[in-house]
Amino acid sequence: MISFEEALKLVEENVSTLGKTEVALREMAGCYLAEDVVATMNSPQFDNSAVDGYGVKASDLSNASEASPKQLKLVSAIAAGSPKDLQISAGETVKIFTGARVPTSCEAVVMREYCREENGSVLIACGAQSGENIRRAGDEYKIGETVISAGIKANPPVVALLAALGHTGFSVFKKPRVALVVTGDELVEPGNLLKDGQIYDSNAYGLSAALNALGISDCKSFIARDTKEETKAAFEKALSESDMVISSGGVSVGDHDYVKETLEGLGFKTIFWRIAIKPGKPVYFGVLDTKNSDSKGSDSKAGQRKFVGRKYVFGLPGNPVSVLVTFHQIVKPALRKMAGGTFFRHETLRIATGSALKKRPGRLDFVRGTLKQDENGNTTAIPTRGQESHMLSGLAKAQVMMHFAANLEKLNQGEPLEVSFINWND
Repeated sequence: MISFEEALKLVEENVSTLGKTEVALREMAGCYLAEDVVATMNSPQFDNSAVDGYGVKASDLSNASEASPKQLKLVSAIAAGSPKDLQISAGETVKIFTGARVPTSCEAVVMREYCREENGSVLIACGAQSGENIRRAGDEYKIGETVISAGIKANPPVVALLAALGHTGFSVFKKPRVALVVTGDELVEPGNLLKDGQIYDSNAYGLSAALNALGISDCKSFIARDTKEETKAAFEKALSESDMVISSGGVSVGDHDYVKETLEGLGFKTIFWRIAIKPGKPVYFGVLDTKNSDSKGSDSKAGQRKFVGRKYVFGLPGNPVSVLVTFHQIVKPALRKMAGGTFFRHETLRIATGSALKKRPGRLDFVRGTLKQDENGNTTAIPTRGQESHMLSGLAKAQVMMHFAANLEKLNQGEPLEVSFINWND
């Protein structure tokens, strides 16, 4: 059994980024940029107005005030999108709208709130500084500058920036193709009647939702009953259609736990099997590098199936809370690296626990919690009700994971511990 930090290090060392592809802007949300975004034009492209107002020469408004406004001749108007580059002389002004090109002869733009049109003239009741309310060409970035670096996630502002630069698509890293294998004789699809001893399959739905939150959709799910034959068949189908398989159940040491045995029979190298965490001790991580050749299992009578490329399997426990906690803490960093992002460890804060905690030492306990602030502004982390690994309601309400360190047996109320936020979308 290895520590949580050792497990993360092994995942980081063994997971590789997938290849590049070109994706249309409307389809790239959630992808990671495979190349730097280099400016193909200045931003702004030209001097433009930051406000609706009047373009002026600053010297014309010396000593202008509400009590003694200056009168300037209105010579024209410029709307956004107009190519006009009018020239104004001393004593003249031009009406100008937000985003419109500012004539080179204008030194400033005065907001319309300080102006009043009257009989072909404009009365301006304030002074102006040179450059006031003018967005200068290239203020944000200039042609040739790197605006966004490769490896950044294409969030809405990034997509908008690419569009502003005239791109219709961009080079990104491929998103991982993920398939799910859920094991268990007791599982029933939601919507069907339950018989004695049966439960609804929540793991496939929870994992699918977690993957969708990361922008990974169209995940196929395969159910395997608790036999060696069905377990192998489900993994073969899942592996043939994915870069990574995430399974739930069948990964411990029970009489019907066949996941590890099956994967090793298919040629997978076991990177680790058990982690000193709670919930989620029996977590399997295996890698198969087919090098574009056939991967042959040890049981030749079961048939052979070609797997192309490098394959990853995370075998998660069967309890629903264990599944989602281990996905969040271990699988999500792997998916992020595969998709072209940086491998990350959840950032933590030191916050006092709002109640006493007790456990057996030896395992890092991810206690699901919420944050509470008292009347003095002090924040504490409070465990949610329902901390058992089958109790989804406690995780559903949780805002944070409280990291109850492996070497500790107890924490008194008010003592600090590390806390990380639960964010399914990052």
